[in-house]
Amino acid sequence: MIPSVIKNLLVKIEQSGFEAYLVGGFVRDALVCRKTNDIDIATNALPKDLTLLFGPSSKTEMYGSYHLKIDQYTVDITTYRKEICYEKGKLCEMVYSSNMLEDAKRRDFTMNAIYMNKNEEIIDLYDGRKDLREKKLKMIGNPMVRLEEDPIRILRAVRFASMYHLEIDRLLKKAILKTKKNLKNVSIVKIRKELDGILLSDGFSLLKKLGLLKELGITNQKVVFVEDLSGLWAQIKTDREYVVEKELKIRQKSIAEQVKCGTIKMLDLYDYGFYQCLTVAKILKFPVKKLEKMYQNMPIHSRKDIVLTTEEIQDYSGIKGENLGKLLRDLEEKIILKKVLNTKESIQKYIKEWR
Repeated sequence: MIPSVIKNLLVKIEQSGFEAYLVGGFVRDALVCRKTNDIDIATNALPKDLTLLFGPSSKTEMYGSYHLKIDQYTVDITTYRKEICYEKGKLCEMVYSSNMLEDAKRRDFTMNAIYMNKNEEIIDLYDGRKDLREKKLKMIGNPMVRLEEDPIRILRAVRFASMYHLEIDRLLKKAILKTKKNLKNVSIVKIRKELDGILLSDGFSLLKKLGLLKELGITNQKVVFVEDLSGLWAQIKTDREYVVEKELKIRQKSIAEQVKCGTIKMLDLYDYGFYQCLTVAKILKFPVKKLEKMYQNMPIHSRKDIVLTTEEIQDYSGIKGENLGKLLRDLEEKIILKKVLNTKESIQKYIKEWR
């Protein structure tokens, strides 16, 4: 179950006189037969001890975390700690601990507090395995207190419930409904990260069920699930700037514009490509087989498929600059719509008429 390179890390830490356990996502996913490359290790070794063992961390150390990249795995090694207080949803004081129980107590959900040693033996202080088997999402400690400490746990609960098809515990659900107003104190960056996971886990309906859409500034009441993140965000109506990445924003906007048109045309396939149009088709309930047939019947799929190169068209037409761009675009459209054949003779005839 444990990859050999990760097991070697645990052994190296233990051979230096410290405890080392896998915890959180890797253990949780292993128990439900899911693969993950994100590894969390809990230890009583301090960051300075880990630096002596493995060299400088790949990221700035924060709250006792040491970051390591090994093969395809991203590893976070975290010193046991006790969290003292939160202020406006942020941890403002903590102390290192040598006690695993203290470390488990500060974790959010029971399924995230399951520890595994190098021999794959489990230490489960809060019956996380039982909750996973029974498809229950339970919080460690008093849910009201834990959600007041850090409101982002509200969205983490929705993400985990959606991802693992869990039922949110009655007390936790009650606490979510009472504390959801505190999401206004959470940064857009943190909310966006959780929303990505929720949307990709088909969790939009759970957000709606828990009355969280208003708190998040989302006005639409329905999202058609697609596996493309930009296709999901293209359906979200909000005045908050959740999406900031340039490429994702462009793709999100173009998908939204296609969806608004209500159908997919041959020129859409040419301009946006099959993959994006497939995402739009799923949102619009446009027949996928029809889309595939349209794509197969396209005379060209890109400008490079035209029998004459751009240079040959320029030489033949004598047109340059902006007008050459207009000619090429008109030619593409005519070929796609089968008003001009993709042959040398037909293209040259069209150029003469165009001039």
